[in-house]
Amino acid sequence: MTLSVAVLVAVLQFGPRAPAFDVAQASPERSRGALTPAETLIEPEILRNIERNTVEGPSVRVVEGSDPAAGEIAVVCAINCEPVEWAMKRLGPAVASKQIPRPARTIRVVTVEVLRANTKAAIFVAADAGGTLQVVRGLWSTSSIADEVVEIFARQAAGVVDARPYERVGQPRWERQGVPITTIVPTADPRGVDRSSFAVAASAYFLATLPNAGAEAMLSHLTVGAHARLAEDARKAVAQMGNQQRASADVLIMFGQAIGREQRRMRSFEHFMPSPVDPMLHSRILDMEKGITSVWTSMGITSSPFVPAAERIRGRGGEDRRIVSRTGEGLPAVEPPTAMLKFPNVDDVIYELGNFIDGKRSISDIRDAISAEFGPIALPVVVDYFERLAKAGAVSLK
Repeated sequence: MTLSVAVLVAVLQFGPRAPAFDVAQASPERSRGALTPAETLIEPEILRNIERNTVEGPSVRVVEGSDPAAGEIAVVCAINCEPVEWAMKRLGPAVASKQIPRPARTIRVVTVEVLRANTKAAIFVAADAGGTLQVVRGLWSTSSIADEVVEIFARQAAGVVDARPYERVGQPRWERQGVPITTIVPTADPRGVDRSSFAVAASAYFLATLPNAGAEAMLSHLTVGAHARLAEDARKAVAQMGNQQRASADVLIMFGQAIGREQRRMRSFEHFMPSPVDPMLHSRILDMEKGITSVWTSMGITSSPFVPAAERIRGRGGEDRRIVSRTGEGLPAVEPPTAMLKFPNVDDVIYELGNFIDGKRSISDIRDAISAEFGPIALPVVVDYFERLAKAGAVSLK
């Protein structure tokens, strides 16, 4: 895991290119002579092997990586485990027979209750539904490149994909912080298992092999994906501003936090790189983070330059700068404030409140993040909740 960014660029641009991957032949994303987005991440020959590999034979629970210090990629299921089983059968024998290179990270099937401490990302397979393959992105607190990766390989498998923000479809809730979970919802038809298992296998394999020859392309995909997701948020902001296009505090909070979400996603790329991170790569990611902030002013939301939430002076309806820190591993199930119960997904709101506790964010920072993700919530309500946690001894407020 010592490839530099320069070497990765050279491999990607000048290395031999295999024939096109079969599944992509009918893909609307393919143009004559061009690679599909998925083929810029994993070589077409390897993709073809993953797609065509048999799903017969004994179950595979673990594909051992070559570097124990590199961490693991988890594939998770609850009631719909066939796509996970097929995905592991696509990878396990192929790695064992050296049909495809052994990944640096271990790929492991885990239960919804158990998660290993060194897990870098998790791919969850929900119950099948509908006629379109769905990708549900993770929570804003753990925004990661995994969302982008899974969406790219899902489109390779199915062509048309419904990719959307987080919603509860059975995802596990782990106390361990910082592990991103991207969800695949297979289609309820005969090809559902085949397509979703390929998306799981290819996504897990790519994440397990980083840094690899597709790393440079991944950075480009992150920029493109960030603008696409921010376009979703921008439409929401325009609707909230109304005919006169006047940005309220809630609009500024929502769109500013959305930019911060995509910046965290870009930053998460470094979690898959050898330590210490190459200075050139770090500088590239900083430039990418800065580049997407142009949407802030180009939309006319505000003429002021974008300022990260942690550095912004609010001056709107009070502020609570107390930093929230955990005092133990988990959080007790304290009774939430009555005003919080207005949210139909109050359990997700409470879970995300806990996820944003990092010993750096203030109560106001967390309130802003939750308001952007789930809808406006008054600062006193969030203060009340954290003070209840503090009274229970689960957090400290300083």
